[in-house]
Amino acid sequence: MKARGAVLAAAGLLLGGLLGGCGIPTTGVVEAGEPASGVHQDVALYFVSAKDGALSTLHRRADSRVDAALVVRMLLDGLAPFEQKVLGLTTDLPPATATVRTHGGTVTVDLSTLAEKLAGPAVDQLVCTVLAVNAGADAGAVTVRVGGVPMAGSGRDDPCAVGEDPWLSGRPEAPAAGG
Repeated sequence: MKARGAVLAAAGLLLGGLLGGCGIPTTGVVEAGEPASGVHQDVALYFVSAKDGALSTLHRRADSRVDAALVVRMLLDGLAPFEQKVLGLTTDLPPATATVRTHGGTVTVDLSTLAEKLAGPAVDQLVCTVLAVNAGADAGAVTVRVGGVPMAGSGRDDPCAVGEDPWLSGRPEAPAAGG
């Protein structure tokens, strides 16, 4: 039995040596660019048109999983000077931080700001932004609170209806297919 084991071991070494010298060259380091970073999702944030006070969507890219807490944080980060000046957008939201909780179909946004500084359009901005991220799911309800006190929106019939596109006709058109 020992002889058989020795023969098998020798055969394995011989086979390994033969296969190792098949003439397959080794491969050096292959440069392939940046590592994969995952899926980027488009997020619609609701801001206010400085021209007419109507809500207007601004699309940004999110590099992580999109949920209500992320879009509220993105909205509270505000606008870049370019977006304010060129697109004519503004925000009715004061500087604040938020705690966002989801329970069942209800999203609650608790803001750390003074209630008298939070107007109806600011509440609409938050509600519409959260509803936009939950549009594929059962949208449910969004409650905005300051110091535990629920805040009312603007009272518009459709607060999430957007006004004129801030890009107007200045957005570049995609070339037609085949030409």
